[in-house]
Amino acid sequence: MSEGLTEGFNELLGDLEAEFNAARLEKRGTYAVAAARITALVYQEAVQGGLPVPVAQGMAQDFWMAVVGLPAALVDEDDDE
Repeated sequence: MSEGLTEGFNELLGDLEAEFNAARLEKRGTYAVAAARITALVYQEAVQGGLPVPVAQGMAQDFWMAVVGLPAALVDEDDDE
């Protein structure tokens, strides 16, 4: 009888762990999207404020690195083709 109880408890813990992992992943995704949007705003505001594009890119990269902690990868729009 105690073996069945242990299995049920382990299954419950496994289900809770799966739910927590899914919630954590969703939260991280939301955070990443927000960081990307703000990084884009940093770039746009810098360019619209009259800064040269390389300086604006550097500012955006610095912000991304400070928030996310990973290097930003610049993608040229022509590379999508």
